[in-house]
Amino acid sequence: MLKKIIFFKKTPPKIESDQPSGLEQKPAANFAEQKELDKKLVYSLNKSKIPNLKQLKYLQRVLNPKQSLMLKGLAALIVISLIFIVFNFYYRNFLPTPRVGGEYIEGLFGAPQYINPILSQTNDVDADISRLVFSGLMRYDRDLQIVPDLAASWQESEDKKTYTFVLKENVKWHDDQGVSADDVVFTFQSIKDPDFKSPLLISLRGVEIEKIDDLTVKFILPGPYPSFLEVLTVGILPEHIWGEIPPINAHLTEYNLKPIGTGPWQFEKLTKDRLGNIKSYALIPNLNYYGPKPYLQKITFKFYPDFETGVSALKNHSIEGISFLPKDLKTSLGGKKDIKYYSFYLPQYTAVFFNQKANEILKEKNVRKALALSINKSKILSEALQLEGEIIDGPILPVSISPDPATKIEFNPNLANQILDEAGWQRITPQDYQDFIAKQEAEKQNQDNQKTEAEKNVEAKPTSTAEVTPEEKNKEEAQPAFYRKKDNKILAVTLTTVNQPENDKAARLIQEFWQNIGVKVDLQIVEGSKISREVIKPRNYQILLFGIIVGSNPDPYPFWHSSQAQDPGLNLALWANRDVDNLLEDAKKATDQETLTKDYQKFYNILAEELPAIFLYNPTYTYVTAPKIKGLNIDRIITPADRFNNIEDWYIKTQRTWQGKID
Repeated sequence: MLKKIIFFKKTPPKIESDQPSGLEQKPAANFAEQKELDKKLVYSLNKSKIPNLKQLKYLQRVLNPKQSLMLKGLAALIVISLIFIVFNFYYRNFLPTPRVGGEYIEGLFGAPQYINPILSQTNDVDADISRLVFSGLMRYDRDLQIVPDLAASWQESEDKKTYTFVLKENVKWHDDQGVSADDVVFTFQSIKDPDFKSPLLISLRGVEIEKIDDLTVKFILPGPYPSFLEVLTVGILPEHIWGEIPPINAHLTEYNLKPIGTGPWQFEKLTKDRLGNIKSYALIPNLNYYGPKPYLQKITFKFYPDFETGVSALKNHSIEGISFLPKDLKTSLGGKKDIKYYSFYLPQYTAVFFNQKANEILKEKNVRKALALSINKSKILSEALQLEGEIIDGPILPVSISPDPATKIEFNPNLANQILDEAGWQRITPQDYQDFIAKQEAEKQNQDNQKTEAEKNVEAKPTSTAEVTPEEKNKEEAQPAFYRKKDNKILAVTLTTVNQPENDKAARLIQEFWQNIGVKVDLQIVEGSKISREVIKPRNYQILLFGIIVGSNPDPYPFWHSSQAQDPGLNLALWANRDVDNLLEDAKKATDQETLTKDYQKFYNILAEELPAIFLYNPTYTYVTAPKIKGLNIDRIITPADRFNNIEDWYIKTQRTWQGKID
């Protein structure tokens, strides 16, 4: 049997002493020394004082939940701050800049006929497209300043009668043929050729064009013409194409629809419907263009017969802009946020032009004055233009003119009635009018029965080819409360205007004003595509309500000189006044402002006294596009086509590029 032996450890007795022996501090010193040794040992294993990722993953084991949550929040805050700093730096220093790409689709009203710079002045569609396809010696920049285009340089003689231009070198037509002085000479000689029937003919009367060498041309004027550089903004035609076409056939060639120019855009294609109507027209950038290349890579125009159809196409996103928004259709777009509006000042005036040759009654000055006195211009401005324009009393002139108070026409229908009464235009009741018309028709029928068939056929020829729709006929049925008769004639006129909402509304208001003083007024509303060809060129109207664009230097000569009374002149009142002719001719030659102002003041006073027209208002021009079209930076325009003056800056697509700097 084994014995269990137990050993007891003997505890040494405690020694008490009043003297400090140092034994109490020794354990603490040993602990601190040991701690220092442990740290050195740990550091010897990992010399970095910052925990690595492997070590950090154990951090959660030594933190309590509250400490862990705080750590996660701090980490998230740091990450968010870093992201904010990076994005803030990026957006401040890498800014959006245009880049190449994108297509713009715009709606135009009417149809292209002559995309030809020397024939396009009477059709806004032609003028719009010609502006993009062709280049002139000079051009308007975005600020409407005249600057060189095809010209590299130019000089003006001291007597201001000779202009010499040197062309840019190595300019190519869209078909890769080179441009030369021959093209410039050919273009201006074609304008001067009556067979071309260019509306610009008058602007080059008496001007001689000479070729100096392959890149130099000279223009010799019969006298000083301060606005001559504006004439030279017309596009240049390629002689190697148009030189083979007889001028008499210039209106028939396909190059009027498939043009070759030197502009920044060139023809790509057009599409037609089964009836041959052009529905769309596409342009692409001219890769050989000598100026800044456009960012847009395609422009497509779509054509609409009226403004309502065009606005509907804009609303359903078939197009991304329209060339012109009538005032009364602006509200139809409602609060659409995907449309941007541009309102331009346009040197244009709308007036009522009297064709005294088409209606004998209009030769009476008292009748013209009564018609002028009865028009409430303020109401027209308010209801037809929604106040987007200003009332005028005369044409826009290159100088400031103060109307003579003695000749100023104010709205006064009572005075208008008095003038007609005193002029012998007797008031008759509607029943008297109906009896008078019935009697006239019976007499005419009796006369027709006595005429030969040949005579009937001659008289059956229509006097107007302009169409009036049944709806427009119904609108015309409103009649005055009383009529006027004199010398077996009824005081009746026909008022013609283009089928645009603004003009249509203004015409119907004028009809109302005139009927209130006993005038029978028939309206003739003509489609925009026909107004030039069927009404204006043949002067096929009695009274015409129409807008005239006068240009940056509004010389009244083309609109009021007697030599311009027939097409291609623009004297729509067919007015001939010898004193006015002399004043306008002198004004073109005037070299000082005082003489110019004096001549135009006399012209203005005669115009106000004779009343060949009634001046109504100067409207603003509203252009709309989708917001995605950026870079359109235009404030004023001379013609609607001037909205494209900085089209090389328009863009759709962007990219961010470094725009900042590092200090």
